[in-house]
Amino acid sequence: MPDANDSPYRNNLCGHPGPREELVETAGLDRFERAALEVIRLILSEVAGHRPRYAPDTTQLAQARFGWQRGGAILAGLTAFAQTMSLSRRDTFHYSNPYCPGCCQVLTQGEGHLLRLLHHMRRGQRGRAMAHALILCEARPVAALLDAASDLASLVPPGTDPQ
Repeated sequence: MPDANDSPYRNNLCGHPGPREELVETAGLDRFERAALEVIRLILSEVAGHRPRYAPDTTQLAQARFGWQRGGAILAGLTAFAQTMSLSRRDTFHYSNPYCPGCCQVLTQGEGHLLRLLHHMRRGQRGRAMAHALILCEARPVAALLDAASDLASLVPPGTDPQ
């Protein structure tokens, strides 16, 4: 039986931030970044093989959040961003369970760095984005992750509604 620490899901109480976690609503993320977090969690869950039968379809969710015309392109950008981040790390990336209404209100430390990387890249603050990338990649090369973030940021600049 796998150890509970092997799970990519956070291990704290449902809906209550643990050490170095925060609530999504107080994290300073804009509408696009909150929707991106929702979709990235589904992507990571599918890749980890933790998708229950009742889970929403990731493509349909992306189209609902980002619009029918641009949803596919944004989903591709989010997938590349999440995959690049995952390949750049040694340790397991912990994220909140996207299928639990309480847990999904909490932003894990890793999710915070990932979303702040995107947040700063969308605002042209490459140095700040790089700091978060270095933490996420555990001081390993970050160029690929910064490129994926830049590509995604170019799809939805700050102040634009993706729909």
